Amino acid sequence: MLFKEIIGNSSVKKQLIEAVRNNRISHAQLFHGKSGSAKLALALGYAQFLNCEYRTTVDSCGICSSCLKFNNLSHPDLHLIIPVLKTKKVQKPVSDHFIGQWRDFITNNYYGSLNGWIDSFGTENKTGQQGTIYKDEANNIHKKLSLKNYEAEYRVVLIWMPERMNLEVSNKLLKLFEEPPKGTVFLLITENTNQLLPTIISRLQTIKIADFTAEDIVNHFGEKDLCLEKAKQLRNLTNADLEKITQILEDKEGELDLFSDFSLWMRLTYKMDVQGISKWVDNLSLKGRKQQNLFLSYAIKMVRECLIYNFASHTLLKTNENEFAFLTKFSPFIHEENSVMITEKLEESIKAINRNANAKILFFELSLQMVKFLRLKRKFAIK
Repeated sequence: MLFKEIIGNSSVKKQLIEAVRNNRISHAQLFHGKSGSAKLALALGYAQFLNCEYRTTVDSCGICSSCLKFNNLSHPDLHLIIPVLKTKKVQKPVSDHFIGQWRDFITNNYYGSLNGWIDSFGTENKTGQQGTIYKDEANNIHKKLSLKNYEAEYRVVLIWMPERMNLEVSNKLLKLFEEPPKGTVFLLITENTNQLLPTIISRLQTIKIADFTAEDIVNHFGEKDLCLEKAKQLRNLTNADLEKITQILEDKEGELDLFSDFSLWMRLTYKMDVQGISKWVDNLSLKGRKQQNLFLSYAIKMVRECLIYNFASHTLLKTNENEFAFLTKFSPFIHEENSVMITEKLEESIKAINRNANAKILFFELSLQMVKFLRLKRKFAIK
């Protein structure tokens, strides 16, 4: 992947390019960014630049044999380590069992998430597995690194979502991260450093990947398809997750009117309108899982906006005109006594949806919980 094909993060690109040009190549690096950020794309661009036969001062050439192989993720010196599932056919899985499937998934969307990858297994994941890098993977890595590089100056071991490594794998790889074989570079791509062992983090050079700006998002999709104001709204809604933004723009048939659905839900739950809630649940349960997750994320956002409205400067709000008008009436019902409980319940619901929970049961029970939360009185009034 060429650096010029990756949107945003110009300072990170410059940092990576200068490291190679000045021969200051760290043998183990951690690319840390949110879901839907450019962390994987930048790591792949760096791996390609590192081994390009005719690289320029600003990018890979894109046409040499090495670039072509790195671009389609098939270079013999690019070793890909990914979270996998146990299936009926594969009970002791390692990355090599599913690497063709992962290549197809990623080359279609370099900003794809772990949830998206797990979703691609479809009915093979009947038990709701979340993806794991199992202990046999460590032995597989050691075996591969015992051999010489095939053709590249730098052999690249790319570990996608290392937070999914179990403890045994993590401990077995510690020594390799500290002293890899000559000509070997480890690139770890993570969303959550808190789930990595401190002993691993201490052995890695961390590269922080910035969120996409609204301007980045417009540049990616083009001004004809997305105006700056709409890009700002989508960025706020998705926490700058390019995968989610893409899904929203592509999914016209199942599109939700998030504000209308949320405001109606709050009115129904506050009034304890069980018949209305039941009808609302029926409508939302017909939507796909991605749209249901999007709605729950929007609900979390609106709870946060209510707290800002109540306790902070209104200049910090990220709302449109309709949302602001709604907050003026609804925010008194969201306070320090119930906001944490509501947010935790919404986050639990997102996880349940990702585990293939029955949407109709989940949203009806969630609605009953909201009835209780919205009627919870605050202990102290706002002065």
